[in-house]
Amino acid sequence: MNAAGGWRSHKAFRVETKITDCKGESRLVTAAKRLHFPCSCVSGGPARYSEPWADIARHKLLPQGTKEDIINLVAKEPKTISQLAQALNLSAPSVHTHITDLMKSELLRESREWQKRYPTERYYEPNFPILRANDCAEFAELCQTISEKLAALFEEQSSDLERAFAKTDLPRQGWTFNDVTQFVFANIHRNARALLEEKGLLKPAKMHGNGSEWVYWAEEPMNHSNQE
Repeated sequence: MNAAGGWRSHKAFRVETKITDCKGESRLVTAAKRLHFPCSCVSGGPARYSEPWADIARHKLLPQGTKEDIINLVAKEPKTISQLAQALNLSAPSVHTHITDLMKSELLRESREWQKRYPTERYYEPNFPILRANDCAEFAELCQTISEKLAALFEEQSSDLERAFAKTDLPRQGWTFNDVTQFVFANIHRNARALLEEKGLLKPAKMHGNGSEWVYWAEEPMNHSNQE
């Protein structure tokens, strides 16, 4: 969304979907009139309007478990196709196909550091930041403090939000304010992200070679070390 509270539009799409109404009459719905669901990752529409990583799901860049298993393995340490094939109990050609897909989607890259160590082999690693459990721990307390301030501000403004809700048609349709609180919070979240991106404090989604637009990361669970 933009600073004025409207939905942020990344591209000027005009996609027309032919649907039939209750009278059997066909009509066209343009992209501008399509409903926005909680996340664009669960919509078949073309617009990107929610999370900056939604295109990972929309473009099915991690469509099944093997690709995710590969990312988990190379996140621990860069690996070759033969090493991955052995770890996954798959044939090297099968792993090569997955690696090719992940390289095309730019979720993987060749590890320059390991190429220098072992120039006769190709080692692969994630093409996005991996936050280890100890990295996450460094941010945990500050993130909790900011979260508490945001929660307190939301609670402080709840009366004003309820008054705004009362002016809508939703109560007459049988809905309560509680039914739309997640919508309200999501809009606050998206507006804050847009403002911080405009100020250069948040990295915006990047356009990738396959036409998808995303920014991504992965993190170890905070109890990762205890589990091992």
